[in-house]
Amino acid sequence: MKRLRAILVGIILIAAFPDANAQQVLKDKAYQISIASGWTRTESVPQGLDVGFRKPLPQGGWATFYFHHEVMPLEPGEQPPSDTSDMKRQFAAMVRNQYPDARSVAGEVPKVSGKILVNATYELTHGGTRLRRRYTYFLAEKTAFVVQCSASPTQWADVLTDFDAMLASLRPGGSAPEAKTRSDDSAEEDLRRNLPTLLDSFPSQWSCSLSDVTITRASLDGKRTLEVALSFDRPNIGDIYKATRTVFGVIKAGKTDADLNSLPAEIQRAAFNSGEFIKYVGQVWGLAWGYVANCNPPIEGYRLPILDSKGKRIGSVSISREDGSAILTGKVSASEVQRVAGMYVFE
Repeated sequence: MKRLRAILVGIILIAAFPDANAQQVLKDKAYQISIASGWTRTESVPQGLDVGFRKPLPQGGWATFYFHHEVMPLEPGEQPPSDTSDMKRQFAAMVRNQYPDARSVAGEVPKVSGKILVNATYELTHGGTRLRRRYTYFLAEKTAFVVQCSASPTQWADVLTDFDAMLASLRPGGSAPEAKTRSDDSAEEDLRRNLPTLLDSFPSQWSCSLSDVTITRASLDGKRTLEVALSFDRPNIGDIYKATRTVFGVIKAGKTDADLNSLPAEIQRAAFNSGEFIKYVGQVWGLAWGYVANCNPPIEGYRLPILDSKGKRIGSVSISREDGSAILTGKVSASEVQRVAGMYVFE
């Protein structure tokens, strides 16, 4: 199943460098980068980004270079996805949701130290200022980088060489950042703040909102579970959920296509939406994965209660941490349909 790797936050920033007039090589456990002459470290960065630099422009204003970095749960030898069309579509939807006047323009494809997954350039209005902005999302070894370069359209060419040089120098730092435990309250707060951005990128027919986020402890086995309740603004979401539960049950039981074709007509009609339903539910727990990865005690399961537009609970979809890891890291393929179906538990 295709999914958009979530953008995560929270890696430690390094201290500001002292000399802005000479090229600097900054090294962190998670990344390293060479900073061009005239750029200085910013004291604050936009939400969702980790590190930033800026440079004054001759005609006024600033050029900015911000990036986010995250270590992905990839196994040795694994490759980044070859089909990134869905990722690009959702990335564009998130940009246009945040900047309604964003206009895609032809832009350069920069050189990076890994594989580019998304590269797009826009002209948009941010804080009343018209900007040209390039987003570059690439994967280098196990580190994913999202880089945001911005400058006024009339001065973009003046700083493009700096942008490209710094982007080409950005690479993993050689060792993973130290794992830091975080509180449940902190993880829940970040999820409440950042999950709506992902939900806003869903197509209109899958419009949904975040109803609640809770980390719970099961009463019987004591395992901790992250619950993310989603309210779908779709009149037939109940039928889609029931059909998906039925179809997954049939596949899990090892039944044949003939058994699927013998299901009632109303189940088969609703089941045409099952693949997309599971994809978007999967994107939610895929994003949530990183926010709770360092909670202590660990989170061992993910449960997504499904609500209708009036807040009525329809059911829930659950997946264990172990099974989630297998899906996110590509240890199972779409051809293993029976195994994949068994990873999902429907209430």
